[in-house]
Amino acid sequence: MHRILFSIFATSAIFYSVNAQTKISFETSEGYATGVLGGQKTWTAWGGAPASYTSVSADKASDGTRSVKIFSDGSVLDNFGIESTVPGYNKAVISYDVNVDELDGSDNFFVVYDTNYEVVAAVDFDYDGVVAANDFDQEGLVETSKTYTANNWYNVKIELDFTTHEVKYYVDSELLLTGTINPDLTGYGIIDLMTDDYGSSFYVDNIQVKDATLATSEVAKKDIFRVYPNPTAEVVNFDIVGKINSVEIYDAAGKLVKTATDGARSVNVSALSTGNYVVKVKTETASQTTKLIKK
Repeated sequence: MHRILFSIFATSAIFYSVNAQTKISFETSEGYATGVLGGQKTWTAWGGAPASYTSVSADKASDGTRSVKIFSDGSVLDNFGIESTVPGYNKAVISYDVNVDELDGSDNFFVVYDTNYEVVAAVDFDYDGVVAANDFDQEGLVETSKTYTANNWYNVKIELDFTTHEVKYYVDSELLLTGTINPDLTGYGIIDLMTDDYGSSFYVDNIQVKDATLATSEVAKKDIFRVYPNPTAEVVNFDIVGKINSVEIYDAAGKLVKTATDGARSVNVSALSTGNYVVKVKTETASQTTKLIKK
């Protein structure tokens, strides 16, 4: 990693109460417009970059047609980003999808702060293709065994528990690290998307904040199966509990057009014609079906 700097910013925060789940995919239906994100809803840009470097973009998306783009060209060579207030819960699950343009450039951070800008949790899709996560006991970011590749979407999940002051980090449902939260902290209220500006951009989509004090069965029902990006032009990924035994893709007429049986959690559909399909994913204990749109 080039360096890890989590600065304290003198930024006023506006807090609001919402239901037990918040989702942000930067779509028109949510009240977002393409272009500069700072100033839209509760998002605030910070650092020395032009406002246009943190924007709502239609270039890539894992959910719907838009995401937030953190553009980097090495002109600042310092941390900058975009932040927002979010609802806080004593036990929470914060998740998001991330896509990095290229390796050997910037570090690409998602940081969770308390209201005094103390770090609660953080994930770094590092410039060298390694995923790192924050652990208070280890005094900062810790490299995990997880690696990633450029131009692919990954789902990150952060589980926070302020009763036990424990944090768990997952990528595509794989547990990467169980760490600790500073025991002096009692909650969180801010998320921050940040780059250190070494010349590579990244995208974030499908940000979700959930109250994990809901019954476990209710949370599990919501999280059990997900196909992304959707729509897709090339690769589709599967987020499902358990080992995947088979994947079957059917066209609108019900004809089986693609299969996979090697347990992979992604399938290349670039050869399929544009249109609507049905994906059926079978594990050892369940079978899930959903609609897929091929661009």
